[in-house]
Amino acid sequence: MVFAIFSVFTLLTAAGVILSRNVIYSALNLVLCFFGLATLYLLWGATFISMIQILIYAGAIVVLFVFVVMLLNFEKPIDQSVKLPLMLLSGAGAWGLAFLLLRVLSKSVGEIPILESNSGASVRTVSKLLFSQYVWPFEVLTIFLLALIVGIYVLAKPEGEEKK
Repeated sequence: MVFAIFSVFTLLTAAGVILSRNVIYSALNLVLCFFGLATLYLLWGATFISMIQILIYAGAIVVLFVFVVMLLNFEKPIDQSVKLPLMLLSGAGAWGLAFLLLRVLSKSVGEIPILESNSGASVRTVSKLLFSQYVWPFEVLTIFLLALIVGIYVLAKPEGEEKK
């Protein structure tokens, strides 16, 4: 029952991230969504992943996101004639990149070892697996996040900065 409640909470806050018109409300919904995910991980017995979810994602990344949002000016008008084709192109690109990422990750991971919560799986065990058997998916995700950061910068840079 607790799992179902937190699952619905996480889904509702994830929908709030997408449907909010205000970026600050969207960031707050994202923090709540991350806390919901951390609670789900905790209910599954993955204490380490739960704490990393709270420390890294809910703490550092959302603070960085809010900081960048506050620095950028999102009040500039958007030309409505190019909005639909640009949205279709970016949506197709996002789906293609997600498909490619899932394909690469599914081919490279292979058999996933299951770490039981009572087996004493420590940070050392998780880090050995991450940097030996899962180093390729880890690097692919790093490249994906770098491309995401560059794309956000290109979309949000001020008008006069192209000529420099």
